[in-house]
Amino acid sequence: MQETSKKKVKWKREQKLALVMSLIPLIGFVIFNGFPLLISFIGMFCNVDLYDLTNIQWNNFEGFKSVFIPRHAFELFYFDLSKYFYKAVVITIWIASTQLVTLLIALVVATLLREKFFGSKLFQVLFFIPYICSTVAVALMWRWIFDWEGGILNSILGTNVKWLEDPKTMTWCIIIAIIWSAPGYGIVMYKAAFSNINNALYEAAAIDGANAWQKFRNVTLPGISPTTFFLLQAGVGAGFLIYDLAQLIIPNAWGSPGGKDSMGLTLMRLVYYLITNSTTTDANGVSYMVSCACVISWLLFAVTGILSMILFRQREKSAS
Repeated sequence: MQETSKKKVKWKREQKLALVMSLIPLIGFVIFNGFPLLISFIGMFCNVDLYDLTNIQWNNFEGFKSVFIPRHAFELFYFDLSKYFYKAVVITIWIASTQLVTLLIALVVATLLREKFFGSKLFQVLFFIPYICSTVAVALMWRWIFDWEGGILNSILGTNVKWLEDPKTMTWCIIIAIIWSAPGYGIVMYKAAFSNINNALYEAAAIDGANAWQKFRNVTLPGISPTTFFLLQAGVGAGFLIYDLAQLIIPNAWGSPGGKDSMGLTLMRLVYYLITNSTTTDANGVSYMVSCACVISWLLFAVTGILSMILFRQREKSAS
């Protein structure tokens, strides 16, 4: 029996340098992403001081109880956190569903821009500008539009409505701002997807006597389905995690997060509010604010993950 000796592989200097360079992003991820994720997971079950991690204490699931179970002020907490949580859930789902509207607008506009006419390139650029604009600039613009004193909307309508202070219109102000700014990215993506569809399919459909709508339904929609899947997944995920636009258009006021009656409150705004305010304390002064924020954050992670899995399975079924 002949024994084969394995030679020890010697790493060259270039290979060692490549390994070190490739580890730099991984180390950064562990420090700036992995470690906070671990702390947030621990924070669901313990009281955590973000500035002193040596004082971690088990809280007997008080973070979960305060988020999901209604409490009276005299029972444990100074205010009923679950009331804000369930309202934020409804508003977040409402805003996230707006992404379906922006997706439809993007598809319609991209289909119209597909027909080459004078100025079509210019229109494509104009539709994309709102997407690349700073969120702060977009929010300030819409605050000026909805301002009840000298705002352009009240000036056009000849009214004096407090759009940003009326609970009936506050959420709609956020939705309108999203619908205005979000479709630009989808338009560009759909335009690129249209160019990848084989023209022979349209010619075959024309030979079979298909009209314009039949070509769009049987050729265009299946051809752009991967792009639709990507935009739907990214849009719904972004809708669930919306924070900055809602915070800037409807600031906290009247002693509650999310403006009057908390009608501008999203789950991400509630997370930030809990971290920056010491309102979730009991009669002994023990604070559960970080624990509550961790519970809501991981809930958002679970929801977006489940929705992504559902979308992936639906895509696999449609492909098969």
